[in-house]
Amino acid sequence: MREAAGNFDFMELGQAIMDAREKQRITREELAEELGISARHLQAAEKEGQNPSFPLFIQLVTMFHIFVDQYIQAM
Repeated sequence: MREAAGNFDFMELGQAIMDAREKQRITREELAEELGISARHLQAAEKEGQNPSFPLFIQLVTMFHIFVDQYIQAM
């Protein structure tokens, strides 16, 4: 179970977060400042598939009303 969690591919979910942010016309810099993180860190989550911390993940999907069940599949 632990290994499967470590292999989660965040790319599609990161893209969904970026799309939702852009749809609301929020810049990466604005959102990063609101969240207290660097714009580079947010970019890594959105475009490079870097897994954010769990609290950040929850903030992002809640803020943009993203349903994660479509991105999480049994491995």
